[in-house]
Amino acid sequence: MKWNLITHELRQNRRGFYSCLSVTLIFIVLLLGKADAFVNNPQMEQLIEGMPEGLLKAFGIQVESFQTFEGYMATQVFPYFIVILSSFAAAWAAGSIAKERDRGTGEYLFTLPYSRSSIFWSKVAAHLMYMTMVFLCGTALLFVLAQSSGQVVRLGDMLRLLLAGYLLVLSFMGISYGFTSWVTSDRTAVSIGAGIAVIAFLLNLLSGSSDLMQKISTISPYRMFDTLEIVKGSGLTAYGWIVTLGLYAAGTVAGVVTLKRRDLG
Repeated sequence: MKWNLITHELRQNRRGFYSCLSVTLIFIVLLLGKADAFVNNPQMEQLIEGMPEGLLKAFGIQVESFQTFEGYMATQVFPYFIVILSSFAAAWAAGSIAKERDRGTGEYLFTLPYSRSSIFWSKVAAHLMYMTMVFLCGTALLFVLAQSSGQVVRLGDMLRLLLAGYLLVLSFMGISYGFTSWVTSDRTAVSIGAGIAVIAFLLNLLSGSSDLMQKISTISPYRMFDTLEIVKGSGLTAYGWIVTLGLYAAGTVAGVVTLKRRDLG
């Protein structure tokens, strides 16, 4: 990795970083801003209990998730926080090499006295920095709003939940690194990367709608962690750790190996 290559990549994705940060923080404020209307609200619980069982099952709505602040955050805030961040992070990763080819800057970049692997890992480092910065800002805002909500909040459970989210974002970045050298259009790469994150979220959201969807949704990384169980005191499963970090490691390795062997002309 080279610092000048890292700063080059940071500059290229600066607009996307500010967009991601703004959208993430706004969504957190909007979603947590209505927490008082849902958490420990008997009328809301009665309303949910009165909904058709099939509808509740289809969208994974559980009454108990509205009985604590952590449950509300795990089911109504956390998923959208992570899918937004995953979409942007996956788009950055997918466009790593694709944007250089699309913009015609690849010929110059790959003639510099740096190895292809050094260029690739510098891009990975830059993306990880931006993703982590947005994640930490979002996490800080979540804790501030949680402390000011007047609700009883178990910080340890929240930290475990957020750690699961960080691992999920890494997995989508890894998947996107795996194919960045295979596409020539930045727009196509970004669409595929963000699309994978969104589709995986929708599969998880609709996993209870039918037996078929239940089976199909098993391919979604979001299924690696049960967010409601995590905030109820359950730890992160070894299976979840292995799969999410495995996807990130395998994707980045596949990405750098492909870049070293592929003709980018």
